[in-house]
Amino acid sequence: MNEVARLNTSVVIVTKDRPENLKNLLKSLIKQSLRPDEVIVVDNNSSKSYEFVFNEFKNCLPLRIFIETTPGIPTARNRGVQEAVGDIILFTDDDCEADTFWVENMVKPFYQNPYIGVVGGEIFSSKKTGSLVEEFCISETLMQMGNNGRNNDH
Repeated sequence: MNEVARLNTSVVIVTKDRPENLKNLLKSLIKQSLRPDEVIVVDNNSSKSYEFVFNEFKNCLPLRIFIETTPGIPTARNRGVQEAVGDIILFTDDDCEADTFWVENMVKPFYQNPYIGVVGGEIFSSKKTGSLVEEFCISETLMQMGNNGRNNDH
């Protein structure tokens, strides 16, 4: 039986002026069931210092830090892709916290099917204001997601 070569993973994070948020995200990346091979942080020309965050995590995660002076998330993400060396590139935002199995679950499909090119996952908010509009949007989104893949010809 042929053993499948291990695919390396790069996590790309774009941030700007939110060091505390980034700190929370990096804490969640330490707890991954499958640790990423590199974590690329692209600072989109922040005015706030991230030094204390980078110092806290430099020995816990394989951090690589880049400054992108051209404003905008697309440009900063593209910079992250250019710098990444992983076979699989995962994106997350600085205001997210990754579930413990996030990296593992995002990588699995690439091993299961060699024709997979892109994988996405669900995003859940940890903060709810409870407004009627927000509740409707959440319910509507969940209903649409639940109908995906179902045969509605009946």
